[in-house]
Amino acid sequence: MDKATDDILAKVKKLMALGASPSEAEAASALEKARVLLARYGLSLTDVEAHSPEVIEGVLLEKKRLRPWESRLVQVIAECTFTQALHVQRGEGGQVVLIGRELNTLAAADLFGYLHLVVLKLGRAHSEEVAHLESFRCGVVVRLGERLEDLNEGAEEGGGPWAGKQKEGGDARNGKTAREDASTYPAQSGPSGVPGDRQLTVQMHNTAERENKAFIEDKYGKTRTKRVGRRVDAESYHRGRKAGDTVSLNRQIR
Repeated sequence: MDKATDDILAKVKKLMALGASPSEAEAASALEKARVLLARYGLSLTDVEAHSPEVIEGVLLEKKRLRPWESRLVQVIAECTFTQALHVQRGEGGQVVLIGRELNTLAAADLFGYLHLVVLKLGRAHSEEVAHLESFRCGVVVRLGERLEDLNEGAEEGGGPWAGKQKEGGDARNGKTAREDASTYPAQSGPSGVPGDRQLTVQMHNTAERENKAFIEDKYGKTRTKRVGRRVDAESYHRGRKAGDTVSLNRQIR
């Protein structure tokens, strides 16, 4: 493959990474530009996948123990930005590290910083109204995760990634995630067979998952998943879910 084509594929990769931006306008614009470039130069998603940029590791948090709502927030952010998070013990301390392409890890860190502060502020604002603050914060994060997942799949009425609207039917998921539901739909394509937003998003997820897994296995070997289960106060949790609907996700990555 010649240098000119390599340069085009590199640009398409960057645009696809920006499709994970929590800004409706930026994400939609980036994916549209990626489709146009693929069509203009007769390239396919297979060509893009074969041109894989470097996967890196970045530190998200310096913290030995995370609160349950923080652990869930890290998981939510990693999923919607095509990254993988690990909690690594370093001597007496600990770090939460992000594995992924550089643009994706930057987007993840920026989004985490924003939402972490939002959850803390919502907790302070509602602390006198709820019986159990941790349950409230868990409710906020779970609802944010559902909204981000729906937005990432472009599943909302109004279309496009990061559209900022709920799916019809609210919380009813019939036991399936938005990604699982998306896999049952026919691939959406634009003119001349150029992949649509949903197809690009699924492709990005699958490619990133393979890249990140290979990096982790090479550097850390076998890892384990620690499940954090804790009872929550139902009323406080549902208050948190309602508060999670008030958070703006239309935020430009700087």
